[in-house]
Order: sequence, then structure tokens, then C-alpha cells
Amino acid sequence: MPKVTLETVANIQVGYQAKAGIKEKTHGKYRLIQGKNFDSFQQLRTENLIKFDPERNPKIYSVHKGDVLFQSRGVTHYAYCIEEDLQNTLASGSFYIIHLKSHTLLPQYLAWWLNQTPAQAYFLSQTSGTIMGFVSKHTLSHLLIQIPSLSVQKKIVKIVSLVKREQFLLSNLSDNRSRLINAVCIKATQKKER
Repeated sequence: MPKVTLETVANIQVGYQAKAGIKEKTHGKYRLIQGKNFDSFQQLRTENLIKFDPERNPKIYSVHKGDVLFQSRGVTHYAYCIEEDLQNTLASGSFYIIHLKSHTLLPQYLAWWLNQTPAQAYFLSQTSGTIMGFVSKHTLSHLLIQIPSLSVQKKIVKIVSLVKREQFLLSNLSDNRSRLINAVCIKATQKKER
């Protein structure tokens, strides 16, 4: 299986940064994806994206279906594949926006690969900063990616999708069980003993 650097199969764009910070506007024309918009399963929650009006050209910072976001700053450096059509949505400067330029690589597979141990170990070895690590664009662009056939990539993506769904369902089940147990216990405290 061939290994290639990320820069040979994708364009990497730094996310949107404002000169004087992001100013939220209730009726802003654009939405902004930030690190806080991801849940504990590293899934994007679009319902809480802030609205704003960008100072500079939003086109180059816009995310589209099939783009991969990579969290460049922080304790964890995870990747997420955009799988829905997001209108007028930008990624913040803590992300790199990865646009694939090769049809031999599925974006979902790339996101999975970026989250795997070999890639994460590479990022850790190259990260600058002590508390809040930073992965440079140069480091990301030189990551080696193993590219199997499209059929193998599709199988991996399907398995990963099923595992994520199972984790989500198990988490919901656990939350519901905890709520039920707490409700029963509270009700028991309110009963008079005979």
C-alpha cells in the first residue's frame, strides 16, 4: 500500500482569525465552528454555532461537505469530516481546513487516519508548546498517510461509523439509566415508612 504525504493529496488552509476577536451577532450572516462545538465523542454540534459577520473574505475559510477539520491547538489534536452541507459556515483559527484534491482518498478515511495512534504519535513528537500544544501546518502537511484501495477505505469508514453509533447509543442508555435510578431514589426518600 502506498504512503504519501498529506500535502500531495490535499490543500491545507488555516481557519478564520479576526484581528480584534470574534464579535457574535444575533443576525450575523455566517456561523463559526469552534472547538467548544464538539462533544465528548468529537462530533460536531451545529445547533450552538455562533453567528457573526467576518471582517475578511469568508470564502477561503468556508467549510463544505467532504472537508476535514483538524484541531491544531490544545491538548488533543483530532480530525473531523464534514458530512453535511453547511451553508455560510467557517472554521475558527484553531482548525486547519483540509480540502482533498485526490479521488483516491475518502475524507472520512482521512479523518479516521489522522485520529489513529501512528498519526497522533507523530503529532506529539512534533508539537510545540508545553501546556497547549500546537501542530504546525508544516508538520501536518508532511504526515505520511497509508492509502489502501477505495473498497478497503469504504469498509473502514463503515465499521468506524457503526462503532461511533454504538458508543452514542450506549452513552444515551447509561444516561437514561442514571436518570431513572436517581428518580426512583428521590421518590423513595419522599415515602413515609410504616
